[in-house]
Amino acid sequence: MRRRTFLALGVGLLPLSAGCGTDRPRIGRPISLLVPARAGAQGGPFAQELKGLIERQRLAGKVEVRTRTGETGARAMAGHPADSASGDLMVTGPALVALAAMNGTGGLMDRVTPLARFAGEWLVLVTGRDSRFRTFDDLAVALARDPGRLRLAGRDTGGPDHVLYGLTAQGLGIDARTLNYAPLPDLSHVVAATTEGSAAAGLGGPRELAGHIRAGRVRPLAVSSLERLDGLDVPTLRESGVRLQYANWSGLVAPGRPAEQERERLLDLCRAVADLPGWADACRAHGWAPMYLDGDDFRQWLGTETRRTKAVLGDLGLL
Repeated sequence: MRRRTFLALGVGLLPLSAGCGTDRPRIGRPISLLVPARAGAQGGPFAQELKGLIERQRLAGKVEVRTRTGETGARAMAGHPADSASGDLMVTGPALVALAAMNGTGGLMDRVTPLARFAGEWLVLVTGRDSRFRTFDDLAVALARDPGRLRLAGRDTGGPDHVLYGLTAQGLGIDARTLNYAPLPDLSHVVAATTEGSAAAGLGGPRELAGHIRAGRVRPLAVSSLERLDGLDVPTLRESGVRLQYANWSGLVAPGRPAEQERERLLDLCRAVADLPGWADACRAHGWAPMYLDGDDFRQWLGTETRRTKAVLGDLGLL
């Protein structure tokens, strides 16, 4: 099958060196890490890891993690003035970027100052043990023939799973609007739908799916990383003819437009955390890939990522 090459602009998820060798900063006031409802499943663990490292290393005052189950990221920050120095920092990721795009306001990015992208989780495309799709090519051919016939399982509508299916369809030259996407409550439902055969394929993180793969309940077809993952001998999407890489990443933004000196203090804090051996240990423990990027580089990447997300959501019929 002839495939259209699709290179996702702005993906830029190669691990970068974390920090500049500066002395560890000290922010005397307390810090509040806000985890909005749509920060994604890894938003809470990410915030807790940051809290532990910052407090153990005494990089700031007391750190509080606040989970806002009823708020989107844009609403969570809406009350802060532009020169806010409240100590609130917000956990962000692709789900919040998509939500801002779907709301059509761009409000989230207009109200915050990007600080740093820390890490992400690659996604694994799997099918059931008894599925007729033995390889990614098998699935790609069937999708190209009749994309609406195959039910694709994932989590939130417009979330990372849905976006990756849309990007993959674009890379295969398929009209993403014709995909039959089934948003399910969590990964356990995605795995169940895939193993029962009610969904042709599902998506999840490599750490979450490892036990199911080892037990033979699901078969991995491709991973969204740039290179094959250790312990999972399965081709990347790039190897399979779809030129993209994609991760469910986590990062921090500050409310409004802090004064330049305050912004630099916060950036120094982010760099110090990312330089700690404990941060590398946390990434290994959670199965996250280090993807550190900060300051203006992160702002530029985030702007490109927001435009890319908005484009694929439009192709998926969500805008």
